[in-house]
Amino acid sequence: KTAAAPAPTARFKTALVLAAAIPIIAGLLYVKLGAPDAFSPLATATQDAHQMTGAQVEEMTAKLAARLEKEPDNIDGWVMLARTYYSQRKFAEAAGAYEKLTTLLPSEPALYADYADALAMAQGRRIAGKPLELVQKALELDPNQWKALAMAGTEAFDRKDFKSAVDYWERLKASSAGEPIAQQIQGSIDEARRLGGLPPSPDGGAPMAAAKAMPAHAPAAK
Repeated sequence: KTAAAPAPTARFKTALVLAAAIPIIAGLLYVKLGAPDAFSPLATATQDAHQMTGAQVEEMTAKLAARLEKEPDNIDGWVMLARTYYSQRKFAEAAGAYEKLTTLLPSEPALYADYADALAMAQGRRIAGKPLELVQKALELDPNQWKALAMAGTEAFDRKDFKSAVDYWERLKASSAGEPIAQQIQGSIDEARRLGGLPPSPDGGAPMAAAKAMPAHAPAAK
């Protein structure tokens, strides 16, 4: 961690876990996200963005970026800027903001996963290369980081390494036990097992409807 960076308190950790980024596998974000109360004034502005004109949103973003030039260690501000850029589909800019955040809080796995997500979107939804390196960093810090597991499985699926995809998604499913999304994850696992000629899941897998609900390899679109 840099000397000037604030300690990663529970407040910051909560904010970072909630930092918005559309996950590679459809539906996962909406199960995991909550309200980022740690920085409610900025969060409210983003939440109300649908009531604002495009020019107003751009103005808000420009002011926040200018503020961060004067306050480069403002973690709340960088989180909000990354979220805003992502919501505007400015993925390269969002990746840059997440890169800055990883220098301020280098031990936060969720940040590396969000950085990987934004960077993958910036390069045409391709996870291979730098995004995958960031995914692996997130998993080094937290082997159960949900977005990193989702992305690692998707990257393996795209390479037709269906066994690895199943392994990642089985871990993801285990960490999502009891949540509605677990059934959709099982659908992706079943698809990977089928395409890879692997035996069915021991529990019999998901119903066919669930298996079709979430294509394993299709990134989400806003």
